[in-house]
Amino acid sequence: MYGRSCFLYLIISTWVLLLCSCKETEPKKVTGDIKDQLVATYKSNKLFYSDIEPMIFSFTSSEDSANLVSGAIDRWTKEVIFLEEAKRVIDQNEILDLVEDYKNSLILDRFENKLINEKLDTLISDQELLKYYNSNKSEYKLDGPIIRMLFAKFSKPQKEQKMFEDLWSNPTNSNLLQLQKFCQNNAEISLLKPDKWQKWNDIQNNFPDRLITLNTLYKGMNRQFADFKYVYYTKVIDIVLPNQDPPLSFVKEQARESILHQRKINLINQFKIQFYENQLKQKNIK
Repeated sequence: MYGRSCFLYLIISTWVLLLCSCKETEPKKVTGDIKDQLVATYKSNKLFYSDIEPMIFSFTSSEDSANLVSGAIDRWTKEVIFLEEAKRVIDQNEILDLVEDYKNSLILDRFENKLINEKLDTLISDQELLKYYNSNKSEYKLDGPIIRMLFAKFSKPQKEQKMFEDLWSNPTNSNLLQLQKFCQNNAEISLLKPDKWQKWNDIQNNFPDRLITLNTLYKGMNRQFADFKYVYYTKVIDIVLPNQDPPLSFVKEQARESILHQRKINLINQFKIQFYENQLKQKNIK
């Protein structure tokens, strides 16, 4: 062990001297044949200096580097011995079978993805979506209330209140754009996407619970609330509770993914049948 430590120290010292001999303007790199130096062996397994060089490259102390190299050699030796013992105990045929299974799975996965990318029809009509939704409503359960609404929160005193309220009272498409811009510049918080379903659990912290709770909200509600610091405007367009069916617009992406998933399965099955029938015609199946 002492001899190996001296040997390692000599290697590291040589390496450090080589680095120090380089100009500071040049990148640090190992020169000479030190990378090819054999530092450890176990039976037919060999560990070269170049295998462990990356872990010591940033160290300038030869003593620290020698300790790192010594530790790396010990870990390498233990791993190699442990692997050899595993090979002795474990049935190699079992490993080969597992490798072959994994290889086949990778090949099939790549092939299926290729067929899907090239052949799958991804266009889904609104009629197909609606039909699928009506046939599979039981698959879509809400884990909490969802709501479509307009909401804005302003600090007191409210700036340009009349301009805001004129836009708020008539949220046409053009007014809605102006309303969004107005709130972006003046409101503390605003939710101004009337067509978007929001999960109540995600937005409820925006509302003062002493003034606005789920129990106080209802479809068609249009109210203004105030406390000592803020003014709140709330307009509920629609609300759906967990015991009710979610609207198609809320689960549209989920339904679309489900339709595409089923199409993928059907597509692969069709190709399996096609390839099978081709081999039957060629009399390759007996």
